[in-house]
Amino acid sequence: MTDRRRSSCDGDPPGSAGTRQDVRHAVFARSFGAQAARYDRTRPSYPAAALDLVLASGTHRRILDIGAGTGKLTAALLGRGAEVVAVDPDPQMLAVLAARLPQVRPVAGAAERIPLRDGVIDAIVAGQAFHWFRRPDAEHELARVLRPGGVLGLFWNLPDRGVEWVRALYWATGKPELPWSEQFDQLDGALFTELEQASVRSEHLLPGPDGLRELVHTWSWVSTRSKAEQDAIDDRIRILTTQYAELQAPTVALPLRTQVLWQHRR
Repeated sequence: MTDRRRSSCDGDPPGSAGTRQDVRHAVFARSFGAQAARYDRTRPSYPAAALDLVLASGTHRRILDIGAGTGKLTAALLGRGAEVVAVDPDPQMLAVLAARLPQVRPVAGAAERIPLRDGVIDAIVAGQAFHWFRRPDAEHELARVLRPGGVLGLFWNLPDRGVEWVRALYWATGKPELPWSEQFDQLDGALFTELEQASVRSEHLLPGPDGLRELVHTWSWVSTRSKAEQDAIDDRIRILTTQYAELQAPTVALPLRTQVLWQHRR
């Protein structure tokens, strides 16, 4: 099911300079390389319907996946452009991407420093990544490499908190508040057109309760905890799985809401 609407999202981007949250945010952002193999094995892909909202119109000669990680979104882009370029600052994540997607050009770089020429990209996408970018530096750099009229699409796979056991899972991990990725301000109106937004529902199938626990360990606020804290989270999840029949099956279906936001380069 797709819920499409045009709107702006309330809330400030995470990590104001000089704050304790900024330091914590930086630690979380650097935590994924050590989890690269597990991340690639357990994180969900992105539904085609979500990509269609951003990429179905127009011809995309060259698509950039910024903050590509291990290529979860990159893989879904194949066939949607003549060339797909994947940029990420973490060499461990890029190494996994290069091994699984040899047809993609991996490039070391960051959203704030993209090693590409001006206006050479027709479409830019970021999956589960934009909340790690430093603004306004990143949006100015994204605008620089994107041709006029090109599209920037941002994607987040968010577990559906409308489901009781999903809410309980977040509490078990010590993350009861909304994730940073649900906080977003529109991009610079001098550079990009008005924000459009949609939500696409899907499921991510995991190999039983062990697969669910493994996925949880790729969440930054879990992977950066001490071993004792992670063990305590595992214990709470084991208790949780005894309370819901759907978490005891050989395959656990995690309900997702893929949030899609897109704007065009002026």
